[in-house]
Amino acid sequence: MSALSQHPPQQHNLSALIERAASQIAPQWPLDQLIAVNPWWPKRQQPFAAVCAEQQLLAGTDCLMSEHWYLSQWQQHIQPAHLQQALTEQGLTLSTDAAVAALSQPVKLKRWQRLAELMAAQQGKKRTLPWPQLIVQQLSQFLALYHQYPERFSVDADSEHHAYHSWLSVVRQDKGLQVLTGTGLTPLFAQLPEQPDTLLTQLSPWLNSWCADEQSQLAYFEALLQSLSGWAGWQAWLDWQQQLQGPGSQQANNSQQAVSQLLYMLLGWDWVLWQHSSQHNQQHTELLQQLKQQAQQVNSQLTKLQQQLALRQCWQRALELSVQQPLLATLSKQQQAFKQSAPKRPLLQAAFCIDVRSEPMRRALEQQHDDIQTLGFAGFFGLPIAYKTAGSSLQRPQLPGLLAPSLTVSQLKPEQAPLSRQPDLGWKQSFDLASSSLGMVEAAGPTKLLSLLKRAFFRPQAPHALNKQLDNSQWQISNGQQPLTSAEQAQLAAAILTAMGLQETLAPVVILFGHGSDTCNNPHAAGLDCGACGGQTGEVNVKVLAQLLNDAEVRAQLQRQHQITIGDDTRFYAGLHHTTTDELELYQAPQAAPWLHWLTAAGEQARQARLELFAGSKPATGALERFFRRRSTDWAQLRPEWGLANNAAFIVAPRRLTKTLNLQGRCFLHDYDASKDTGFSLLHTIMTAPMVVTNWINLQYYASVVAPEKYGSGNKLLHNVVAGHIGVFEGNGGDLRTGLAWQSVHDGSKLMHQPVRLSVVIAAPAEAIAAVIQRSADVAALVNNQWLYLYQLNDDGSMQQWQQQRWQPVAL
Repeated sequence: MSALSQHPPQQHNLSALIERAASQIAPQWPLDQLIAVNPWWPKRQQPFAAVCAEQQLLAGTDCLMSEHWYLSQWQQHIQPAHLQQALTEQGLTLSTDAAVAALSQPVKLKRWQRLAELMAAQQGKKRTLPWPQLIVQQLSQFLALYHQYPERFSVDADSEHHAYHSWLSVVRQDKGLQVLTGTGLTPLFAQLPEQPDTLLTQLSPWLNSWCADEQSQLAYFEALLQSLSGWAGWQAWLDWQQQLQGPGSQQANNSQQAVSQLLYMLLGWDWVLWQHSSQHNQQHTELLQQLKQQAQQVNSQLTKLQQQLALRQCWQRALELSVQQPLLATLSKQQQAFKQSAPKRPLLQAAFCIDVRSEPMRRALEQQHDDIQTLGFAGFFGLPIAYKTAGSSLQRPQLPGLLAPSLTVSQLKPEQAPLSRQPDLGWKQSFDLASSSLGMVEAAGPTKLLSLLKRAFFRPQAPHALNKQLDNSQWQISNGQQPLTSAEQAQLAAAILTAMGLQETLAPVVILFGHGSDTCNNPHAAGLDCGACGGQTGEVNVKVLAQLLNDAEVRAQLQRQHQITIGDDTRFYAGLHHTTTDELELYQAPQAAPWLHWLTAAGEQARQARLELFAGSKPATGALERFFRRRSTDWAQLRPEWGLANNAAFIVAPRRLTKTLNLQGRCFLHDYDASKDTGFSLLHTIMTAPMVVTNWINLQYYASVVAPEKYGSGNKLLHNVVAGHIGVFEGNGGDLRTGLAWQSVHDGSKLMHQPVRLSVVIAAPAEAIAAVIQRSADVAALVNNQWLYLYQLNDDGSMQQWQQQRWQPVAL
């Protein structure tokens, strides 16, 4: 059932409905902390199919591929058996032939028409900017200005409605609206009340005249937010950060405050348009009737849309079965063939992030020697940290966006900025001064030309500004202002080693590989770095953890307090997997260690395997490294790497299950041995954290493919960064664009990401997995409402799928 129909009509408070509508917007992280986000995360308590219908109605967004596209997959990926199973699961009695024939006749789907759209339709073709585009343009330009220069707005800084008040101060003086509309709206904006509560009071009689019940009012509010969903996502991120402060905090108590501010602005626009229509529109009564009719039909339209989309839901499921069934059958055979043998101590262990780009690299490294063992673990390596630069109050999170850091780390080195940076800062700041910006731009002309020539011919790397400060200095871990004691560091280390399964049988060499991407001129560069590290590289995390585990006093505390022994011959190293170039960089590498050539050879092998993703590229033998490095430093390159494109599954199992398989970089791999997980606490952590993160990644890619106009960021060539880090416009305006650029999922001729929901396979007892589902509302929502598919793998190779809130056997 949709969120719009969960509550019966009753007396209700408009402010409470405003907050409910605001809560339905997923947050969008800024460019410098960019992580993948499931755009429908706030709707996870509803079935996927219901949300598809709701999005179609309120946003005009199709959450499935087109009929034509599914037909193009018929007999290619989708086979009759896949389609038949999907039809059976959906309860449709069509034959496969009938399903193919029905798909050949596209159905026209209805959507909610906002007041501005209805008025624009009445206008017909006039030279003035249509009302919907005008509203988006005005609010989008205001929000960009407001978030870049909040100090320039003279309204009360302590007001909880500062954004709304600032918007009023701007829109009441915006003479450009007269030019764009051909009519004077300024007097009407001047009449808007200063307080949002008063605005709601004024709106209430009009709203009740056509939209009297709670369900339709909630639909109206959400349709307004969907018209500016990019900026709504940014506002939702501001609210998310406030809520991370914890329950009871002043910030958390103002839940959805930022999104609500935007909704008040949109309501202000609608109220002005309605007043304008009542004064100048002869079809004013007809307009009210149109609004009333669609408000009365909200629930019936949702039901009808679900019925109309049911056939394509079947085809989507058939596509997913075409991916799932070969993988499940292979994993089952692997499990059946496994024979237990006594574990021996490896020569080298390498821990990688569960990121799908690690899977080919792990396979390449393991093939260098039989005694190499790799592990998959969340890329932040369990460190709940924020990185604070030396001599500065600036800090950034180095952990998943779902969490708030509880510790800070900083390097112990002289607290002074390099002198060479001082002129740069002054030069840059001078561009921001209104009095001198034109002159500075003119003066910078020759310098900028030299910069462009340098980037074109010499292709220097463009490291993150904060990462420039990283070196091999010692790290200090603090809780607040207090450095952690050795005992506290050992407690942290013990939890991490246990979660990684490394409390026993440590190799002489243990490498902790974070990962990061090297690209130039790419506003979305952080989106190619480690999502588990908050859209940063994993360099900080692996360096901190390596130091922690090499510390003699921490090791002594581990043995005394936690019964974990790290041998004297075991050394931990920090490294970085460069995903654009497939280089394995080692920090503070030993001189002439015999195992170093394994890293070099693995990188070359991984590059060779990845070359096929770049159609038409055939570098000369031995030139692969240079080919990929040039892509990473080419500031005109639109497709430096494919990131997590084509991700499809998350496997939680011992590495032995997948070690001999070529999973083609489509699987997240988390090492897990259920026999060593006492009380299944680690299973709970994996299902409530990494599984949720992989769901976010998977559905961001899915949404960017099925609805690129809504949940993709458009064409990279047209991107303009907004306010330094907030996001991008496509061109010089419009809504803030979110999600992945089209070039990140399409190579110019075909899709590089197959839009399928995530399949999760867990090798653990069925009752233990079910217990996690029962204990976690978020996990239950994801698996019960088909936001992902959950499979359980038994020791004998048999499988079960969680369907209809219970386990059902899978025929293999």
